[in-house]
Amino acid sequence: MPEKVTLLRTRQCRKSDVVLRFLRENNIPHEILYMETDPQAQRLAKKFNIMASPGIIIGDKALNPYELVARCQVKKPEETRALFRKLLDESS
Repeated sequence: MPEKVTLLRTRQCRKSDVVLRFLRENNIPHEILYMETDPQAQRLAKKFNIMASPGIIIGDKALNPYELVARCQVKKPEETRALFRKLLDESS
């Protein structure tokens, strides 16, 4: 079974909302961890040196959300979808 995308987010992050909507619309398995309250989210943020929301983790890789999202939309949906699928396949 493939891994999930782990989305580390804060409750008021618009970029997180964009990424989450993209994951849902594309049926990409994911989990959401809230950085304000979840110790696991805080540990992962420290481990992957994530300093701001959203943090996107797949297996042992962290993606830079600013390369994927601009102006509250995913820049290149087809390429982003393919990247998520590729990394999920590699991590399973």
